[in-house]
This record gives sequence, C-alpha cells and structure tokens, in this order.
Amino acid sequence: MSASFIIDPLDNLEDHRNVYQSSIRTRPLSPRVLHFVSAGTAAAVSCALYNPLDCLRVRWQVLGSASPQVSSGIISFGRNIVRTEGVWEGLWRPGLSANVIGMAGSSAIRLGYYESVRNALDEIVGSDDKTRLSMLVAGLLCGSAGYLMTTPFHLLKTIIQAEKGTAKPFAVDFVPGALRIVSENGILSLWKGALPLTYRGALFTSGQMIGYDGFKTWAKSEGFKDGPFLHVLSSVSASFGASMFSAPADFIMAKYMSSMASTGTRTSVYQCIKETHMKEGIRGFWRGWSIFFIRLTPVMITSTTLYEQFRREFGLGYLS
Repeated sequence: MSASFIIDPLDNLEDHRNVYQSSIRTRPLSPRVLHFVSAGTAAAVSCALYNPLDCLRVRWQVLGSASPQVSSGIISFGRNIVRTEGVWEGLWRPGLSANVIGMAGSSAIRLGYYESVRNALDEIVGSDDKTRLSMLVAGLLCGSAGYLMTTPFHLLKTIIQAEKGTAKPFAVDFVPGALRIVSENGILSLWKGALPLTYRGALFTSGQMIGYDGFKTWAKSEGFKDGPFLHVLSSVSASFGASMFSAPADFIMAKYMSSMASTGTRTSVYQCIKETHMKEGIRGFWRGWSIFFIRLTPVMITSTTLYEQFRREFGLGYLS
C-alpha cells in the first residue's frame, strides 16, 4: 500500500472538516433572531449612553411634593447631584447594568415581534395596507409582553436609582439587590409592580409605534425617502407619542416600585394614584414629563436609527 494512499484520505477528511466548519460559521441566522439582535443591541447602546438622564428623572419623580428641592427645579436638582456625588456615582452608575439588560431584553421582544403582529392584525381585518389601529394594538401587545418578561430588571433599576443618595439604600447593584429581594420576600417579589409596568410598557410602545411607524408611513406617502434623515424625524415623533401615552403610568410605576424598601404608606397602586391625585391633581401624573421627553428623544433617535441600520446590514431592510 503506497504512502499516498494512506495520506490522501486524511487530507480529504481535513478538507471536509474545514468546509463543514466554514459552513457553520457562515450559516445565516433566522430573520427572527436577527430582529431580536438588531433591537436588543440598539437599545443596549442607547441605554448605556443616556442612563444619567433616566436616573435624574427617577430621582426627581420620587421627591415628595413638599421637598425644598422641588421648588428649585430639576436643573438645579441635577447640578446639586453632580456637585455632591459626581456624574458617575450620582447619575451614570446607578441602575446602569439593570437598565441596559432590561431595555435590551424588552426591546428585543417589542420590536422583534412588532412587525409580524402588526401585519397579522391587518390580515385579520382584511386590510391590504397597515392601519393606525394595527399599530396601536401591536404596540400594546408587544409592549406588554416585553415589559412583563423583564420586570425584575426594571424593578431593581428603579429601586437603585430612587434610593441613590439615601443613608441606607436598599441595593447598589442588580445582583445583590435581586438576591436580597428573593431572600426577604421570595422569587415572585421580583415581579412586584409587574401590572403597572406592563401597562406602562403597553402604552409606551403603542405611543412609540404610532409616532414612529405612523409618521414614517405618512412621510413616505408624501415623498420622503426612507433613510436616516426620515428615521430621525420619525424618532422625534415616536418620543412625543411614547412620552405622552406613558407619562402617568411611568410616574406611578416609579412611585410604586420605589416603595419596595420604604416604610411609608404606598403599599398599592391604588393608594399611590389616590395620594398623587389628592396632593397634586391630574397634572401631578405628568410631573417629570418634560425631562422624560427630553431624555427620551436622544435615546429614541439613537436606538431607532441604530435598529434601522442593523436591520439593513442584516438584510432585513428598513421597517416598512
């Protein structure tokens, strides 16, 4: 038996192995996974960049109406935090990991399923074109699912941010905070506030998608070209819709979730709503709306334009 006969089969086996490994590396992911990756990555990047504004909003919202800091305004409040605690420790670090993971997960679900759910709803009603109603309902469904599944991350994020600066904060990071909640109250307590958060997520996403998808659809019908410029304009519209729809639920959620480690009287969503209405009236539910909109607009522009570009790079095309 010749040496070449012995060596050749081994060479062929190595070639087959290389071809197989190459095919595994280049095998495309499913469109659904690519939707998840696009939305989740874009949300993670934007949350990491703009967490200071989110932290400022939460810390401002949980101030009592009688606090002297309220009368000085939110800008003065923010400057005082920077002066006494620093940008990183006072505004950027609190709740950062929980916020990034929670928003990446919820966005992957919300945007990952939105287009399919919207199209399915249009098919059910027999519409050849997408409608505002399908955008609204798809946003409600996908938003509620996304936020319900990621409630523990949003819960800890809110607690950490709301109690930053207090003498004895309940938690300073996600993992120790989650372990403490589970040890003291059981694993289901990680879903405390799931109902208002789900409502908030549903309202937020419906407002976001009517603002974004609705405006983008109208603009394209008026001759605008689908591209980054239109994505930025649509993102501003999405920010306005999302903030207006969800501001009351967002305010109540912050109040309710921050009561996890509190000994005060806010023990239910109803009590929180009643107290806010009695002390501040209807306008009290939109307290912090301006900073919410200001914070949300650059976040929405960053996350949505990145999401659209990721979709394009992955061969999914722009949201249509």
